[in-house]
Amino acid sequence: MIVKMGEAAALITAVSWTAAAMIFESASSRAGVTAVNTLKVLFGTVYLSILAYFFSDQIIPSGIPLKSWIFMSASGVVGFIIGDFFLFNSYLMVGSRIAMLLMAASVPMTAVASYFIFGETIGYWGVLGITGTVLGIGITVVSGNRNSAVNPESGGSDYIKGVVFGILSAVAMAGGTLLTKVGAADISAIAATQIRIFAAFAGFVLIVVFFRKTGEVMDALKDFQSFSLIAAGSVFGPFIGVGALLYALQHAEAGIVATISSLTPVLIIAPSIILLKKRISYAEIAGAFIAVGSVSLLFMH
Repeated sequence: MIVKMGEAAALITAVSWTAAAMIFESASSRAGVTAVNTLKVLFGTVYLSILAYFFSDQIIPSGIPLKSWIFMSASGVVGFIIGDFFLFNSYLMVGSRIAMLLMAASVPMTAVASYFIFGETIGYWGVLGITGTVLGIGITVVSGNRNSAVNPESGGSDYIKGVVFGILSAVAMAGGTLLTKVGAADISAIAATQIRIFAAFAGFVLIVVFFRKTGEVMDALKDFQSFSLIAAGSVFGPFIGVGALLYALQHAEAGIVATISSLTPVLIIAPSIILLKKRISYAEIAGAFIAVGSVSLLFMH
């Protein structure tokens, strides 16, 4: 039963991240990427502190080695600041559905990088999984054309740029994962996530001040709809999503958790059609299923 609960938690993670992606797409188009990212990590910091208190009776992690602080902080900068900059801009150009599918490329990227850096094996199933993931993403991206672009009047230039940004986001996500692998070796997952988001928040504060984006952030705070969207997206992302993922990792095999939690590109198809009125071709749907299904092969031995 506990294993089943772990798998259910992994599915909750995927559903939560699906909701967060759609909400942040709407928030970014209304309030701007910098404001959304800054407030997202602010809300995430508060939510994760509550989560940390619930799991460990500590609001701020203590007794953490300096090495972990350095690597997890670097992971936060690479993953949240750089990665989410590209991801949220990709939302605006190709929509959350394709952007999240492109993010699935971070899994095989991490596997390949781990092979060279940590000497981890991939195996035949892993090679097949990487090939299938790339193929599935390629089918969806090529089939997406202007129907999937948020701004079809741009003649496709925004679509191409959005795809590139989505890939760069996946690269940053893979880099953040590798840094996390080193930095989180001897600390709890909650503490590791807190350090990442603390560093990201500090970084965004510097960016807002340096680039004089304070007004943009304040406008988002004053606008009730923007504020509500960012707060809700942060609940589904850093709070429910991360909390469910941590529970899943504690009660189910990591490979199963990674596979189920990567279902977002498939789960987001139906709401994109029903709620966002997106036109999605059968080839795009097939590509998403191929990509997500291939991710599971990376964890077969």
